[in-house]
Amino acid sequence: MTVAIRPLDVASDGDVAQYSALDEALDQHSFGGFQRYSIGQRRASLADSAYHVTRRWVAVTELMAGGEAIVGRAVIFLPQQDNLGTVSAGVAVHPDFRGLGIGTALLEHALLPALRECGRSLIQAWAEIPAEGDPDDPALPANRLAARLGLSRRNVAVARVLPLPIQDDLLDRLQAEVAGHIGGYRIELWDEGVPEEHLEGYGRLLRQLELDEPDEDVEHEAPEYTPERIRSEEQRRRERGEAAVMAVAITADGTCVGNSEIIVQQSEGTTMAWQESTLVLPEHRGHRLGLALKVATHRVLGERAPHVAALVTFNSHVNPWMIGINEKLGYRVALREVTLQGRPDLDAPELSTPDHDAPELSAHELSAPVRGSTPETTSATLDS
Repeated sequence: MTVAIRPLDVASDGDVAQYSALDEALDQHSFGGFQRYSIGQRRASLADSAYHVTRRWVAVTELMAGGEAIVGRAVIFLPQQDNLGTVSAGVAVHPDFRGLGIGTALLEHALLPALRECGRSLIQAWAEIPAEGDPDDPALPANRLAARLGLSRRNVAVARVLPLPIQDDLLDRLQAEVAGHIGGYRIELWDEGVPEEHLEGYGRLLRQLELDEPDEDVEHEAPEYTPERIRSEEQRRRERGEAAVMAVAITADGTCVGNSEIIVQQSEGTTMAWQESTLVLPEHRGHRLGLALKVATHRVLGERAPHVAALVTFNSHVNPWMIGINEKLGYRVALREVTLQGRPDLDAPELSTPDHDAPELSAHELSAPVRGSTPETTSATLDS
């Protein structure tokens, strides 16, 4: 089989459609569901912004029936307002085309040259590994590739999937549990984005999430979420055809002190949604607000998006508070995700010499932050 490595042509409807098909296959393999985008929506998701620039390459093979197919991708993600010394890198290969050296070709002919060219010293990636076993097992393909790139493990997260619909009686029981602790707080649902009067407060919540995120030894600069940045992401979300199911915890004086978001693609054919950030500010914990927020969003998700059959979330393994909430809701472990970082010498001989014995990559085994609504915001969650 002949494989060519080239940049993704975002102006080509054929490239964009096949890139979407690859993304669907990867998520179906990992999580049992996917989001479906029209060509216009996918093109909007691939567009750069004032806050990030992304470069993409694809592995293309000729089909016996004629034409060609995109069977793999490589990505680098460059923040533009913060983390200016960091580059995120990723490679993924279609589940049906693994073991053929495609991942190695993408690494050697796309990623390594791009990483050298971008001039950023801290490289990071995310790697999917099995739900059980030693995350540092050197035989794992992700760890072999990470070692070759000079990256080491900084955190382990667990991906969990909630089968939907969730039963009303379970939500009712959890709501009753909340009732005895919530006190004078109230939970609001926002349908049309963040209200103007809460923009600054909501930005503080998003920043606090990244400041407090239990991510072990990950090096990361928490961004500033200005009103302009929040509005920019809301507009991009609309262009992608996505909706946010948002719940916030409000004090008696009207201060926003907690939030939870689910991002769902509204297109026909979508079967999966992403649970994004959940946070309660430290001084307001201990009132079951995290559980209250998630009960609210999970109840309304079933009403607004009955086509969604699975909800996916990620939690660091050192975040027992949100793990406990997710287990109450019925989330099941699907896999683990390790965060890899390092400052390798990209001109070292071992990186300049092709490694024809390098392991093949699996879906997202080394992946850039391309999932969910906001690449700048992790899906890790906090509460107590």
